Amino acid sequence: MPSSATSVPATATRPDSPSAPASTPAEPPAQRGWVTAGWAVHWVVRMHLALGLLVYGWSKVFLMQMGRADLGDALVQFGEMSPMGLLWRFMAFSPAVQVLAGLAEVLAAALLLFRRTAWLGGLLAVADMGVVFLLNLTFDVPVKQLALLMCLAGVAVVAPFVPHLWSVLRGRATVRPLPTVLPWPPVHRVTRWLGAVAGVGALAVSGAGFAVVTSGGFTPADTALTGAHRVVEDTAEPAAQLSQDTRWQQVAFGQYQNAGWARAAIRYADGRYQEGTYAVDGDAVTLRLYPVREGSQGLVRDYERTLELTWTELGEGRVRLVGEGVDLVVAPDPEATYLFDRDFSWTPSTPINR
Repeated sequence: MPSSATSVPATATRPDSPSAPASTPAEPPAQRGWVTAGWAVHWVVRMHLALGLLVYGWSKVFLMQMGRADLGDALVQFGEMSPMGLLWRFMAFSPAVQVLAGLAEVLAAALLLFRRTAWLGGLLAVADMGVVFLLNLTFDVPVKQLALLMCLAGVAVVAPFVPHLWSVLRGRATVRPLPTVLPWPPVHRVTRWLGAVAGVGALAVSGAGFAVVTSGGFTPADTALTGAHRVVEDTAEPAAQLSQDTRWQQVAFGQYQNAGWARAAIRYADGRYQEGTYAVDGDAVTLRLYPVREGSQGLVRDYERTLELTWTELGEGRVRLVGEGVDLVVAPDPEATYLFDRDFSWTPSTPINR
């Protein structure tokens, strides 16, 4: 007779038996407080980074940050540019580059607004702002620290996702759920949809806002004055020394106006350069001029003087300007606008590197 110590009760079943009752799944452990706090900080960093990227991204998409290549810059010589001015003109000359750079930043912001794609938005933000930081560093743009901070913010956004990304790269499943900012299921069931709606709304509102701002912005200023001109006749007598000759040598009138004003510039016979803005009203042209360019000058400046001139077309592109000590005739200067007149060519040709 078998011993009672080794007997099996009639009601017992083997654990792997088909008739074994199903085990009740264990409740997921409660999310720790420090995890919730850390994820809340992560959300704040993610939203601030997305906001910054939206501002800078849309401003490039709508050609607000660097603007457009303008004929008012036709008289600026290479050595006169600041490093930042060189970068700005480079970006302004190619709207496609500026728009694509802006779209890359807007895309990173869009991905950051949603929790499921935040890791990808963080990676793209690191790439975007890493390039911006390098450009700011090498072209002496003042916001170097901001670009670096935004790049590091992208790294901080990606950091919690690194184990998941590493598992994907190794071909392993990622089943562990990520923490949530609000760990309470009833609240999370509502906020998960509110976050998505708010993200879509932020993209739509920010983009529409920039579109409205730029809708009444720059418009073409197409007159006989538009372009870069060289002085071909002047009633003023030349000075005894060239270094003291204050007659006009060249003048440029920009092709984009904002609120009726477009960019203008004057190159004097003694080599000095002065820029400002101009407005045309019938046969009258008003020139508002900043101080003559000399040394380090800030972006924000006050006008030094205003000239009220009368202009008359003489045919063959020639224009006469008269008023306030000015009486001269100008003609188009194709050498000063070669950069603007150069057309795109797909076919191989002799390189033009001048």
